[in-house]
Amino acid sequence: MDGGRAYADILLERALREGDMPDVRDRALLTELVMGTLRRRGTLDHFLSPYVSRPVEKTDSLVRNALRLGAYQLMYTRIPERVAIFETVAAMKSLRGEKPAGLVNAVLRAMVRAGKTPPPLVEEGPLRIAVELSAPLPLVDALSRSMGEKEAVSFLESSLEKPPFAVRANTFRTTRDALVARLAESGMGPVPCRYAGDGVILGKPGGVHADPGFRSGEYLVMDEGAQLIAPLLSPAEGENVLDACAAPGGKTTHMAALCRGKARILAVDVTGSRVRMLKETVTRLGAKGVETAVHDFSAGPLPNASERFDKVLVDAPCTGMGVIRRNPDAKWRFEPGDPARMAALQRTILRNAWLSMKPGGLLVYSTCSPLREENEDVVEAFRREAGARLHGKDAAKDWPGPADAWTPEGFLRLAPHRHDTDCFFAALLGKSRPG
Repeated sequence: MDGGRAYADILLERALREGDMPDVRDRALLTELVMGTLRRRGTLDHFLSPYVSRPVEKTDSLVRNALRLGAYQLMYTRIPERVAIFETVAAMKSLRGEKPAGLVNAVLRAMVRAGKTPPPLVEEGPLRIAVELSAPLPLVDALSRSMGEKEAVSFLESSLEKPPFAVRANTFRTTRDALVARLAESGMGPVPCRYAGDGVILGKPGGVHADPGFRSGEYLVMDEGAQLIAPLLSPAEGENVLDACAAPGGKTTHMAALCRGKARILAVDVTGSRVRMLKETVTRLGAKGVETAVHDFSAGPLPNASERFDKVLVDAPCTGMGVIRRNPDAKWRFEPGDPARMAALQRTILRNAWLSMKPGGLLVYSTCSPLREENEDVVEAFRREAGARLHGKDAAKDWPGPADAWTPEGFLRLAPHRHDTDCFFAALLGKSRPG
């Protein structure tokens, strides 16, 4: 749970797909235990600290994660104490043998004997927030600087909750109403999203990846917030559109669907492997009007494409701190220098993608980060450099999302504690015509 740079959601999906776990309830329980333990990791380490002889993060990796997993079951689930301890110890014994399993057993039983009471919390301030809301201190500091402490606390509180499981109906294959009816018959508990016109929330999503409709491209998994980015551009018939950071293809195929495949979309990403992933999504969904190419906008402009496109989407790589409710392992990889490093990359990508847009065109810059350094600061620095015009919600008057997502300055900010979506930022930038 804390080794290497692998992403927990990808590993978990692979384990569920390849493992022998046909019961939907077992799959749901495994997902809850893995993701819940990652969300609460910092708080669990605080709970465990009186019962181990060294800091939890300095113990053997398998032992510390077994302790966290066991403690999560004891503190945050209805699993009986004896079952939680027995299963955790048995798993440790099979992986490492008697001695490590004995340590896990002793620590978890000591927690139970002590009444599962946490040690006293530290004094008020960032460190207390880090412990109570299970976030690394550098992230707490970065969020507080960007959002203010009160807003940062609300964001971190919401990030401890289980996120809605949203999908987007693929209108090249079906309609949202038809999809809702079919998924209801499959027992997945679908309800339409509040804002996204093709979005559906699944109350019981356990069978998604085994569903023939998913494999045939009737829908794809996509947060409701992510579904509100492509409508900012609203590609029209005959327009040339560039998606500069396109993989895995959710927003690319959404733009294609919004114009019924009648725009010409060039979807670009940095490596052949990412473009293959993109092509798989385009093919599975039957998205029309999409071509793909390999290009790294951090290395330079797209060749032979100066002022070629009417509209451009720069869904820039970022720290990803806006999706820690869904990908909680990401917050434990956060380093203080990450926002500045990503901002430098984002400015370069934005600058080079801008060169591909026609005068009079519209560019959407977006991230899934709540940090100003990657968002407003990047956009304002670029505007001073390029003379770009900032368009607000008037430029997206038919946009279906919540009105309160627009800031007074004209930026778009979606957030889990306000809109029950992942955190997304967007800015609409226009290029002036000569004269």
